[in-house]
Amino acid sequence: MESAPLTCWVLDHPAHMQLFSRWILAGRANDLLIVTRRPETEALLATKEGHLPDRKVLLVKRPAGLGLLPLGRELRAWNRLRMVRAQLKQQRLIGYPIERVVSKGAPLELLAAKREGVGSRWYISDCEPNHLAHRLALNSATDVVLPSSWRVDLDRGFLAAVQERSDIRLHRLSGELPHCYLSEPHRSAREEDSLPRILYRKLVGGGIHDRGEHISAEPLLADLGMQVLTVAENDPVKDPWGLPSMLAEFDGVLSESVTLAHEAIVQGVPALLVSAAKRGVLDSYAGGSLLHQLDVPPRRGMELTAVVSAWREAVNNGMHSPQTAPPWNSAAAELTALIG
Repeated sequence: MESAPLTCWVLDHPAHMQLFSRWILAGRANDLLIVTRRPETEALLATKEGHLPDRKVLLVKRPAGLGLLPLGRELRAWNRLRMVRAQLKQQRLIGYPIERVVSKGAPLELLAAKREGVGSRWYISDCEPNHLAHRLALNSATDVVLPSSWRVDLDRGFLAAVQERSDIRLHRLSGELPHCYLSEPHRSAREEDSLPRILYRKLVGGGIHDRGEHISAEPLLADLGMQVLTVAENDPVKDPWGLPSMLAEFDGVLSESVTLAHEAIVQGVPALLVSAAKRGVLDSYAGGSLLHQLDVPPRRGMELTAVVSAWREAVNNGMHSPQTAPPWNSAAAELTALIG
């Protein structure tokens, strides 16, 4: 796609690699990938054939994580900013200047790009509580993309501030981002006497907005009476690119991760989200049979509470009469219209 601008794609999270892969594949040979060092992003890079083309890759450290003190976070952020600026300068010197930066929830590259004179700087988010990133994006983005489900009561004035800025263009998406990299699944009924098969997504925590959100679901496992496959954050998996679509093979998902719960829901898999997180993208599923959320730490016996019991019922019902996935929407087409 030689008409597309030379683009720097910021891949800060494994889901961002899944999200942007279709546009990176359709992009230009001299595009730049900035990838945050995490076991899961590096596993995706190591198995990128068929998912990502060969591109220049700059690996940067994540300015967050368990045990990282505030000074350590600041030093990592400063070093990351310095490395990105140096790479953007190098691109210019070799005759392939970056013309656009596209990022989801990771604003440091946008700030570096602004300082290096990159004219088009896109910030995409569907996570209202990512307040620090939002503040930085206000000072560095030229374009902001938010879902129509965005909750202003959670964003500390971010949307209002964007609307007041004459130098930032606001774009709204009616579709949901997981639809950009997942396919509408076909789910079939299971054997009558089989145990429900559950995938449990366990998080390490320590993310930039994990404080106050992350809750361990592990106390629930012993009393579920289900076959449980645990996929812990940072642990290797056989097919890292196939993990989101693999959720459709399970009867239910128990997740500490909003992202993975959302990926399950859009494929018609009942999810029990154990987290205090609030997101506008989840609101349309609240009260239905696909999303069940436990927002307090589970204790012995809490599997008998209304939330957990309702999820178990949805899982059991779905084994014999699988739910149809919610209507597939136009997120990919909408985003393509914006970023090409």
